[in-house]
Amino acid sequence: MDKSAAILIVDDYLLIRTHVRQVLAELGFLNVLQADNGKTAQDLMRKQQIDIVVGDWGMPVMSGIDLLKWMRADHRYTTTPFMMLTAETNPQSVRTALQAGVNAYMIKPFTVHSFASKFMAMLGVTLEAAPNPFARPAQPAPKPNPAPAPEPAPAPALLPASNVIGLTAPIGERVKKSTVLIVDDIPTNIEVLAGVLKDEYAIKVAISGKKALEIADAFHIDLILLDIMMPAMDGYETCRQLKANPKTAHIPIIFLSARDASEDVVAGLRLGAVDYVSKPADPTILKARLSAHLLLATAMQDIRRQNELLIENARLREDVERITRHDLKSPIAVALHGSQSLLAGQLTEPQREQAHMIETAAENALEMINRTLDVYKMEQGSYQAALQLFDLGELLARVCRHVALACDGADVALQFAPPEDVMCLGEPLLCYSMFNNVLKNAIEASPAGGKVSVNIAPGYGNLHVMIDNAGEVPAAARERFFDKYAPSDKVGGSGLGTYSIRLMAEVQGGSVSMDTGHGRTRLTITLPCP
Repeated sequence: MDKSAAILIVDDYLLIRTHVRQVLAELGFLNVLQADNGKTAQDLMRKQQIDIVVGDWGMPVMSGIDLLKWMRADHRYTTTPFMMLTAETNPQSVRTALQAGVNAYMIKPFTVHSFASKFMAMLGVTLEAAPNPFARPAQPAPKPNPAPAPEPAPAPALLPASNVIGLTAPIGERVKKSTVLIVDDIPTNIEVLAGVLKDEYAIKVAISGKKALEIADAFHIDLILLDIMMPAMDGYETCRQLKANPKTAHIPIIFLSARDASEDVVAGLRLGAVDYVSKPADPTILKARLSAHLLLATAMQDIRRQNELLIENARLREDVERITRHDLKSPIAVALHGSQSLLAGQLTEPQREQAHMIETAAENALEMINRTLDVYKMEQGSYQAALQLFDLGELLARVCRHVALACDGADVALQFAPPEDVMCLGEPLLCYSMFNNVLKNAIEASPAGGKVSVNIAPGYGNLHVMIDNAGEVPAAARERFFDKYAPSDKVGGSGLGTYSIRLMAEVQGGSVSMDTGHGRTRLTITLPCP
C-alpha cells in the first residue's frame, strides 16, 4: 500500500477535517489536502491528481454526493476510492450513495478506530481490533528458530480507540475523567477519601497546603477537597493562595473539616470555596456534591471556550471585512472595468480569451465578496448603501453581455433592448452583482431552447426591471422563494441566491417580487429613480 497517496478531505467543518487528518497521519498517510466544499475539491482535483477522497455529504456550494457523481463521470476519477462521511442514516441515502459509486459509507459521529478500520478496509487492508488500531502492518513471520524469541513489547496506542470524531463527548463522560486533589495532613483521612472516589475519578494527594499549591500549579486539577486544620499552612491560607494564582483560581474547592460552625462555613465560602462538607463525610453525599460541582465547572469551561471562540470569530470577521471592503473591492473593480474596456477594443482571439478570463475572475471575486460580508451586514441592518445616479440601461446591457458569455453553453436566448438615459438611484457594483445573479438563475431555470427577456418599465418615483423566463417555480418553493435556505432543485445550490437578491434590492430602497404560472416565471426588481 502506497503511503504517499494523495488524500483529499472534503468537509465544511474544520474540526472534522483536522481530526480526520490526524487519524490519517497516525496511519502513515502524510500527503493530505483539504477542501471545505465539493466545488473547491473539484477545482483542486482538476489541477492535480488525487488518489483517495474522504468527503462529507451535506456541504454548501457543492455537496459530497454531487462531487462523487462528477468523479465517476470523469475518466481520471472513475475508480478513485471515495469514503462518504455523513449524518444521513436513512436507507435511501445509502442506496443513493451506492448507486453513485461510493466505496465506503461512514455515519457521523464515529470513533477513531471505526474510521481507521473502514478506511483501511476500503484500501483492502484489515486492521486488528487493538490494542493499537494504528500499529504498523505486521511483517512476514520469521523462519522457525530453536531459540525462543523474546516477546515483543506492545505498540503504544497513538490514539485511543474510543475517541469520537464528529461529536463532542457528553459532559457526563468528561466529568468521569476528572482529577481530584485530596489535601489532608492525616494519611488515614486521605486513604478513606481516596477509597471512596478512586473508582470514579483520578486521584492526587497532598499532606500539606504547600504541597497542594505545588501540585495544583504543576498538574491539571479539576477539583480540590481541602482540609482546614493543617499545620504550617491551614486550609484557609491554602485556598487564598490558590485563588490568587491565575493558573489555579478557576479550580473548584470544597472544604472538608470537623469545624462546622456557621462562621467557619461563611469564612470558607467568602474565600472562594464552592462548598463545605463536615467530617466525617457521608460517602454518598460527598460523591453527589463532587459530581454536581464537577458538572457545573465543566459546563462553565465549555461556556468560556465558546465565548473565546465567539470573540475570536468576531475579531476575525472584522479583520476580513476591513481587508475585503478597503483592500480588495477597489482593485477588483479596476480589473473588471479594465477587462471590459479591453473587450470593447480590437483584440486577437487569444487576447480576447485572456480578457474574458480576467473579467470572469473579477466578477466571481466580486460576487463572493458581496454575497458574504455584504449579505451578513444587510442581515444585521448595518449595511450603508452608497447610492448614486447611474444609467440602468447601460448597466443591464453590460450584465446581459457578460452573462451571455458566461453561459455560452446554455441553449437559452437572452434578449434585452437597452433604452437610453434611464437613470437609476442605487449602488452600481451591488446592482451589477444582483442582476448578474438574477439572470444566471433565470438561464439555469429555463428549459433548453427557451428565452430570457429583460425589460424596464417606469413607475412612480421608481423603475421596474422585469426578467421573464420559461419554466415555473415548483409549488413547494413558491411561498419561501426569497427566504434564507429556501428549498431548491438546483444542483449545488446553497439557498442564498434569491435571499441575497431580496436583501440587495431592499438595502437600496427597492423591492423584489416573483410571479409564476402558465409555464413562465417573472422576477420584478424595483429600484428608486430621481
